[in-house]
Amino acid sequence: MPYSLTFEVLHQYDPAFSGIGVPVVLSSGVVTIKTIAKLDTGASFCIFKREHGEELGLDVETGTPQRIGTATEPFLVYGHNVSLSALGFDVDAMVFFAANTGFRRNVLGRRGWMERIRLALVDYDGELYASRYDDAT
Repeated sequence: MPYSLTFEVLHQYDPAFSGIGVPVVLSSGVVTIKTIAKLDTGASFCIFKREHGEELGLDVETGTPQRIGTATEPFLVYGHNVSLSALGFDVDAMVFFAANTGFRRNVLGRRGWMERIRLALVDYDGELYASRYDDAT
């Protein structure tokens, strides 16, 4: 049985690069920063470099602590409520910032962003399709 879906946005990326990079804007108060995050369907949370939290004027350690488990070793992050915009979809969400400097990869995970978005992926063509989860189209 064939299935059909429609989407608001087509994001094209280069499948030759490692991961699926998505432009992201983070905002807290009047401060806004632009960065790139990797789409990670296996990540529970949206996680960003500590430096991005500091650029937003956040005292990173005052956030909600969370230990993140990985295949290699766990690491500590702190959650803060910020505005996150990716692929034209704006959400207010708790995102996490690494406790340590040197965290190398920003990640768009399931909670905070992906749970609010419908996604389709055609990796061979480097195409990521997205719509709001509650969009009736």
